[in-house]
Amino acid sequence: MLPVVLATVLFFSILGFLVASQIYWLRLGRRWVRARPKPWQRWALGVPLYLWFGLMLLVFFGAPVRWFLAGNAPVLLSLFMVLRQSWLMVPVSLWLGASLFSFLLIALVRGTVWVGRLRVRRPAAATQPDGVSVERRHFLQTATYVAGALPFVAVGYGFLRSRHGFVVEEVDIRILSLPPGLDGLRLVQLSDVHAGAFMPVEEVRWIVDRARELRADLVFHTGDFITSRGDPLEETVAELARLEGRYGSFGCLGNHEIYAGATDAATEMFAARGARILRDENADVEINSARLNLIGVDYQRQPRSIQPEQWAPHFLRGAESLVRPDAVNVLLTHNPNPFLRAAELGIQLTLAGHTHGGQVQVEILDSRWSPARFITPFISGLYERNGARLYVTRGLGTIAVPVRLNAPPEITLLTLRPA
Repeated sequence: MLPVVLATVLFFSILGFLVASQIYWLRLGRRWVRARPKPWQRWALGVPLYLWFGLMLLVFFGAPVRWFLAGNAPVLLSLFMVLRQSWLMVPVSLWLGASLFSFLLIALVRGTVWVGRLRVRRPAAATQPDGVSVERRHFLQTATYVAGALPFVAVGYGFLRSRHGFVVEEVDIRILSLPPGLDGLRLVQLSDVHAGAFMPVEEVRWIVDRARELRADLVFHTGDFITSRGDPLEETVAELARLEGRYGSFGCLGNHEIYAGATDAATEMFAARGARILRDENADVEINSARLNLIGVDYQRQPRSIQPEQWAPHFLRGAESLVRPDAVNVLLTHNPNPFLRAAELGIQLTLAGHTHGGQVQVEILDSRWSPARFITPFISGLYERNGARLYVTRGLGTIAVPVRLNAPPEITLLTLRPA
């Protein structure tokens, strides 16, 4: 975990690198266009080049523009939402992600060369005027090309293959003093659908069809049904509501429902289709003479405390009265970080999403690095604290860039078992 100041510095550093990368690629493109020998070639290549970078500027600043237009010019907003279409958002997002990391790797290679030139070198047998051997120059050029190409290959693979590699994660959840009537209860969890430009409703329908085959006793939706204002909320809810549990369907809201101004609308749309979104409230479910107390909370904002152990007092305020000591308590929270407080309150099982499993995970020396580590110690999978369990799903959709690497999207099937 990073302190707030370092996290802020990291955010603006990434933003700065992103801007610098686009300036680099634009200048490289201009140089290549100007090198064309004929005027019509320069026009034919230059116009698409500038249009492309112009569209990227509109997409890049899309969020603040949409926010301004929503309150001041709704007609212009409807026109601006054309830029949210998949045919534009997908290639622009893929380009931004790949070109950023390509730029960083090229800068790393060139920085290594620059540092090497500061060292004292022996004269080479065959050198260029700047004193660099022909063999070394060839090696450095090849290394630069490879470094520049790798991110584009990885992003292409993550988009074409890994992003659609849905898996069903089947996990047994061991609960202390689990009543016999709840032994073998099947819970299906869907989270982080992010329907919109990167996740068409048709794909949501396919996912729901696969999840229906699991014959769930209870269904849980843990937030982020859409990404931003203008995404197909009603159509998405209609598809998700087709996934019915034997004893009901419940859910909670994520941060993107807040960003889209859709908290009340999502709650009402689910309710109209027989699913209940729990907003700082609980619901008692009786199953085989045993009680299951479901608690749902709205998105829990991140506290400014540096250490996770200091988070507990900041989360689940007012939720103490929702806990039932005579029942098995299950907490639905989009953000997994309230888990430590939930364990203190005696909540046996917490279900969350939010992290996407980092969306991209890199294995280095038998350890995994994930960008989600910057916001939580609970990346994905099953966690335990003093007998309480947390399960964090990798979710289904993507944000920022429609790519997953080493973090496949998942439909989650949890089965309750006695500890």
